[in-house]
Amino acid sequence: MASVAQSAIANLKAAGLGDVVYSAGESSYQAREKSYWSLSQRAGPWAIVQPRNTEEVSKAVKALVDTPGLKFAVRSGGHMWAGHSNNITEGITIDLGLLDKTTYNPETKLASLEPGSRWNKTYNEVVKQGVLIVGGRDREVGVGGFLIGGGISFYTCRYGWGCDQVANFEVVLADGSIVQANRDSHPDLFRVLKGGIGNFGIVTRFDVNTFPAKPFWDGVITCGPDATDKIIAAYVDFSSKLAETPDNQCVIFFNFFPSATKLLTTVLLTNLDNEEKPKSLAMWEDIPGQHDFSSKMLTEKVETFHTASEKYDCWVTSTFYCDARLVKRSITEFEALIEKLKGVFPGANFKTHLVVQPLIPDWAKHGQAQGGNVFGIENLTGGDCVNLLLGVEVDSLELMKSAVEPAAKTMFANIKEHAASLGKDVDFLYLNYCAEWQNPLATYGVENIKLMKEAAKKYDPTGVFQDRIPGGFKISKVE
Repeated sequence: MASVAQSAIANLKAAGLGDVVYSAGESSYQAREKSYWSLSQRAGPWAIVQPRNTEEVSKAVKALVDTPGLKFAVRSGGHMWAGHSNNITEGITIDLGLLDKTTYNPETKLASLEPGSRWNKTYNEVVKQGVLIVGGRDREVGVGGFLIGGGISFYTCRYGWGCDQVANFEVVLADGSIVQANRDSHPDLFRVLKGGIGNFGIVTRFDVNTFPAKPFWDGVITCGPDATDKIIAAYVDFSSKLAETPDNQCVIFFNFFPSATKLLTTVLLTNLDNEEKPKSLAMWEDIPGQHDFSSKMLTEKVETFHTASEKYDCWVTSTFYCDARLVKRSITEFEALIEKLKGVFPGANFKTHLVVQPLIPDWAKHGQAQGGNVFGIENLTGGDCVNLLLGVEVDSLELMKSAVEPAAKTMFANIKEHAASLGKDVDFLYLNYCAEWQNPLATYGVENIKLMKEAAKKYDPTGVFQDRIPGGFKISKVE
C-alpha cells in the first residue's frame, strides 16, 4: 500500500501539483480533515490534493488514474456523510475547497459557481448583483454535492430542485478531458448530472439561472408536544395546497437533545412574496407556542440555519404519500427510537431530529422545462408526498454502528410497512439525505436508470468513477 501512495504522490508532483499536495502530519492536511463537519467523514487519506482550477483538477485525475491500484475520493463541501462519499482511508482525496469562486454575468443572467464554495458565501456574492439562486438552506453545505444530488431549497416549490436551475456544467471526465454539458452540448450528460451524483465526472463549474433578490416573509414557531396533533393537521392542509400556491415553504423539526425532557418542535415557514400574514399560511396561526415572524433576506436566514456536528452522524430518509396517520406514526416511531437510545447512551448523551417537509411531484415540471433530470418524480401519481429525514449525532463510532444504525433501520422499516398497509408507500429516496445502506438511484425509475448506465459507459468507459472512486452511490450497483 505504501508504494501505491508514494507512486500517487509522485505522479501528482510530476503533474505540477506538488505545492497543493498535503500528506498526513502536515498542518494543511490536518486543517482540511478537521474542516469536515462530521467525524464520520474524517477518514484520514494517504494524502489530499487541492487543485486551484479546472485544469489542475484534470491533471490530478490523470495523475491518479495513471497510478495502478490507487483508489481516490472527491470532495466539494464534504457534507454528505454516507459511506465515505467524499473521503477515503486507503487512497487520495481530491479536495475542491480552493475552487470556491462565484461570478455573475449580467448579460446572460447566469451565476457561475465553483463546487467548493459554501452557500452563505455564494449568496453573499450574487446578492451584490441584485440576484439570488436556488441553493442550500444550510450555510456550510457545499455547492457541488448539493446540486448534483438534487438540492431542496427555500425556493424549491417555485423553481424546482436546485439542479433544475443549472444551465451548464463544466465537467472533468475520467480521461482528464474537459467538456461543457448543457441542452445543446452533451445533453445526455447534462440530464444525468441532475440527480446522478458523481457517477460521470467531476463538475468544476455550475452556470445557474438567477432571479431578482427580494426579501421573504419568514416565520418560526416553537412549541412542545402538546401541539403535535395541530401541527400535523396544519401540515397536511398546507401540503394539499402547495402545488397551487408555490410561493410558500414549510419544514418541521422534531428535536431531542440531552437537556430536553420532551420533544421540542420547530416549524419554519416562508412566503416568497414577502406577504405579511399571508392567507396561504393561515392554518398555522392557531398553533400554540412562540411565534416569531419577520421580513428577511435569504442571506440573513441562512446565517441562522446550520447543522453543526463535530460528532458521528447518521442520516436516513424515506418518502410516502401525504397522510396524517403516517406523519403521526413517524413521530411515534421517532419517540420509540429516542427511548431505545436513552437505554444505550448514559445521560441521554445524543442529539436527534426528525424533519418533515413536502416533496411535490408538481416540481417535475420545472425539471422538464430545463432539459430534464433523473429523479422520475413525475411518476408519483398518488398525490403529494412527505420527505422524512432522521438525523442522529453521537460521540461514539462503536455505538453508532451497534445501536443507532440498527434502531434507525427498524424505525424506517416500521414506517415503510405502515405506509404500505395504507397504500401510501412511495418508492423514491432523496439521495442527499440517504444512509449508506439505502439505494436512491434504484428508485429513479427504469428509464432513468437506463439513461444513467448508458451515460456512465459512454463518458467513463473504463469505470473510473465506478471502481476507482469507491465512495458514494454507484449506478453500476443498481440492477
